[in-house]
Amino acid sequence: MTPAASEIIAEQFFQRVTEEHLAVADPTRALKMQAYLKSEIPHFGVPRAQSRKINVTLAAEILDADNRSEAAATRLETSRYTWDHFTHRDHRYAAQDILDVRSIRGNIDVLPLLTHMVDTGQWWDLIDGIQRQYAALLVNHRQEIAELLLTWATHENKWRRRTAIIGQLNLKAETDTTLLTTVIERNASHPDFFVRKAIGWALREYAKTDEQWVRDFLGTHSGDLSSLSIREASKHLLNSKHE
Repeated sequence: MTPAASEIIAEQFFQRVTEEHLAVADPTRALKMQAYLKSEIPHFGVPRAQSRKINVTLAAEILDADNRSEAAATRLETSRYTWDHFTHRDHRYAAQDILDVRSIRGNIDVLPLLTHMVDTGQWWDLIDGIQRQYAALLVNHRQEIAELLLTWATHENKWRRRTAIIGQLNLKAETDTTLLTTVIERNASHPDFFVRKAIGWALREYAKTDEQWVRDFLGTHSGDLSSLSIREASKHLLNSKHE
């Protein structure tokens, strides 16, 4: 597919996403969503689940219809176009939603786009929206992505740090505890709320897989971690039947 043809498809997707969201927009909800995120970027006011369904349906219709062999590349190009041309936060959600397919999950070709999203998204909902992509990359490209996250764990950009910390959230038994330990230790004293919250979240999630490991970790790191990180990490432990 030529670059011109790819851009036409991307423009078509962007336009349809806009039209479909405007058709069900709720201005009152939009203001509440914007206020909740403390963002200057407007919303259409469409519930997230409904918005995701719109995006996934349009992607299947427009991006996969006549170019099956180039579907992954088309989605990557359309995602970047939609992300960069956003007028509403919903456009950025759409750009992330259309990446959640088998041909892209774990595909190293998505990494430059994910990095672009982290560096230009700069807020928790957009960072967390691509966490599973990093987890999938870790499974398929363990050494390369682990090295990347270790570097990001000390980066000046706190959103790269957050990504490094929560990059393994859903890996369960496949979690690399050495990597998890290192990225947390490198951020234990970080003053930012979203970094501290991420530490607690990562530990709380892994406690569902290995409760004793998290208990031991908290026992040896309690003097280093913030009260916020410890409180968040302990939520699953406090509700555990083993407590």
